[in-house]
Order: sequence, then C-alpha cells, then structure tokens
Amino acid sequence: MEDEDFPEELRDAVKKLEVGLIDLENGFSGLIKQNREEFYQQLDPLSRAKLDLVSLYNINSLVWILIKSLGHNPQVSDVKTELMRVRTVIARCKEIEDRAKRNRVDQGAARRMVASGLWKPGEEKLKSKDTSNGEEQNGGSNELKKKLQDFEDSATPSKKKIRQCDV
Repeated sequence: MEDEDFPEELRDAVKKLEVGLIDLENGFSGLIKQNREEFYQQLDPLSRAKLDLVSLYNINSLVWILIKSLGHNPQVSDVKTELMRVRTVIARCKEIEDRAKRNRVDQGAARRMVASGLWKPGEEKLKSKDTSNGEEQNGGSNELKKKLQDFEDSATPSKKKIRQCDV
C-alpha cells in the first residue's frame, strides 16, 4: 500500500486495528493449537461457559469490524442485538460466579449470639427449641419460654396475609 493514496486521518485507526487483530490472534493461538474436546474435559461448567462467551463475543466483534470496514452501518444489523445478548449472558455468568463466592449465614449461630447478648446476669439462660425439644430440661419456667418465643418471632419476618375474594 502506498502512503500517498491512504487518507491521513485513517492511519492511526488502521494501525490500532492491526495491532488489535495481532493481539487477538496471539491470544487465541494457544487455544487453537489444543484439541477442543480434551481441553473442555479439563474445565468445569462455569469455565466452559466463560470460554464460549469470550469466543462468541470476539467473533461478533470481528463481524462488527468487518461490516464497519466495508462501509455499512453495523447498528442496523443483527450483530448489535447479538452483542447485547452476549453481554447479558456475560453479566449472568458473573452473577453466578459472585453468588458462589458469597459467605453463607449460619442462622443457628446468629440466633445463639443474639440470645446470649440479650441474657442478663442473674437470669436463667434461654434454651432454643432444638435443644429443649418441647421439654423443660433445666427447670426452665414459662417466662423463659415466652421470652424465647418472642425473640424467635421477632427474628423471623412477618408474612403478609392475603385475603381471598370471590370472583
């Protein structure tokens, strides 16, 4: 290509495109050289989905670049809707990955911590339902049972009552 014939304002854009394509080719070269089935067998389902999503997004981006470089408007093609669909799936995949990283709350331990925080010196300790099994093990009084029941009722959110109507 001769430098005189090529528009000056497009040189930087074309150089960036060329560098991007070379980087993309280098990034996928290791993946292309491997046997796909063997490589997939080594991955867990979430990693497989992530690999497929990255490949799909890159292919759609290359089609976008091709349409744009041919002088057509990629906004009116189906490529834009496909890219948006892939982006939503990527967000869903990230949400699933983040959900797996979240800490779980041990509700029994939290209940015991709150109950011990409510305990005052000189009072008998409150026993939860699972330890007392409906029986008074340590000579607990009805007052203690009432306090425990009040505590458990306040710990669980109230349920909304729905009225039924004849139609």
